[in-house]
Amino acid sequence: MNSWAKAIGMIVILSAVVVSAGCVLFVAGAGVAAGVGGAEYYRGELKQAYAAPMEKAWNASLAAAEELKMKTTEKSIDNLDQNRVIKGSTEEGKDFQIALEALAKDVTMVKVRVGILGDEAYSKKIQEAVAKNLTK
Repeated sequence: MNSWAKAIGMIVILSAVVVSAGCVLFVAGAGVAAGVGGAEYYRGELKQAYAAPMEKAWNASLAAAEELKMKTTEKSIDNLDQNRVIKGSTEEGKDFQIALEALAKDVTMVKVRVGILGDEAYSKKIQEAVAKNLTK
């Protein structure tokens, strides 16, 4: 079994444990900003699951965009509040999208894409800002 399959299996098991136990994940020194599993960059999109409820991850993402001087042009929330999206442009003029998906009550996936084909370095910068804002 390859390492990605093992990582995804661990995330599924971890998610099931969190949902069934109804508890919040805590990591010493990181609080609710702890990433659940590793970040994954695939086809121009950087994904990271955080042990944080949707509202907290949403506010952290908005704050990250503001801190990085990104111009937000669109914010949307679906009817069931399971998915939210922030769109706009970076200070350099590249389009960006930050998509949030509620995986469980206290676990949110944050997916970042910068530019048409993706910009891994800039996406990491955004994810780092989101993680930092989750600890506030």
